[in-house]
Amino acid sequence: MPTKDATDEKLLLDIGDEAPDFELRDEEGNLHKLSSFRGRRVMLSFFRYASCPVCLYNVDRLKQQAALLQKAEIVTLCIFRSAPTMMQRAADGTNEDTHTLSDLKGSVYKKFQVKPSLRVRSIYPYKSAIFGKYSPYVDLKMMFKDIKDKGRLKQFKDIKGKGGDEAMLQLPADFLIDENGIIVDVFRSETPQDHMEFERIEAFIPKGKRCKCKQKDCISPTCRETYAQIRKDAESMTWH
Repeated sequence: MPTKDATDEKLLLDIGDEAPDFELRDEEGNLHKLSSFRGRRVMLSFFRYASCPVCLYNVDRLKQQAALLQKAEIVTLCIFRSAPTMMQRAADGTNEDTHTLSDLKGSVYKKFQVKPSLRVRSIYPYKSAIFGKYSPYVDLKMMFKDIKDKGRLKQFKDIKGKGGDEAMLQLPADFLIDENGIIVDVFRSETPQDHMEFERIEAFIPKGKRCKCKQKDCISPTCRETYAQIRKDAESMTWH
C-alpha cells in the first residue's frame, strides 16, 4: 500500500503498488512505453539532468549493472530531466535492453512521486565534482547548455517559475518492477549521489539467472564474497 511521506500528506507509491504507465522518448527520439515491457522485469532509475557529473558517474556504474541485468532478461530504463539531444553521453555504451529516456517537464517524476529537495544545493558535492572522483565527468559547456538553453528555461518556468532549478534540485530514485507491472522494491535517495544498493538489485534477479563468475572485480557482492572465500580456503590448504 502507498505510504505517507513526512513532508507530504499525499500517499507515496510503495511496494505492492502497480507502476504508473508512461511513454517517453530516448536520445534518438524513439518512444518507449513502460507497459510494453509487461512480461519482463524492469529496473526504473530516475536521475537528475544528463550533464550532471554525479549522474554520469552513477550511469557508468549502472551500465555495469545493466550488463548483468540483460543476461537475466531484465530491462533497464534511465530517466533524465533533460532534452533527448542532451542524453547521448549517458546513452553511449548501453545495451539493447537499456534505454535512456527524456522527461524534461518531469511528468513521470510526478507520477512516481520522485521529489526535489531544497537541501540539495547545500549537500551537492561541488568540490568532489570538480576535483574528486567526478572530475572526469565534468563538462561545463554541456552543463551550461543543458541547464540554461531558452527552450529548457521556458518549459521549467511553465512548471513553477524556477527556471532550471527544479532539475538541479531533483533527487534520484529507483524502482524494481516485476513482470506484472507491480513495484517490488523502492529506493528514494536523500542525496544527489545515492542509488539503490546492488545487493537489493541482485535479489531482484531470479536465482537461476544471477552472475556466477566468482571474480574479485565483479559488481556482484556474491561473486566477490565467493572469490574471497575460495582464496581464503586455498591459502588455508597451502599452509597445511
